[in-house]
Amino acid sequence: MMTAAILLVILSIVFWLKVIAIAGIMIFLVRIIALWRNAESQILRFNPETDCWQLSGPQGLQELRLKPDQFVTARLVIMHFETSHKSVIRCFITRDVVNAADHHRLRALLMARSH
Repeated sequence: MMTAAILLVILSIVFWLKVIAIAGIMIFLVRIIALWRNAESQILRFNPETDCWQLSGPQGLQELRLKPDQFVTARLVIMHFETSHKSVIRCFITRDVVNAADHHRLRALLMARSH
């Protein structure tokens, strides 16, 4: 993104095209930052009795089934879920978004289910 802006300034293009392109890039960056700041948090819960996961967020409460393919490392967990409508939801959970004990329990749960 910054490379495009630098090239627009350096290249000998018509002045007004430069101004329009730079303004477009600025509007795009402002929009991305605004979306990032206004993002709502989601809460993922596991119910061992029903073997079902629940995701609550801006779309409301969703019942999810864990798919068999998960990615688990010490710092990152990528979980693949299937909704009741057969669509796929991916959750990226890094070590800094939950406390260390919860992240360890989640990794242990997923590793136990994969074997």
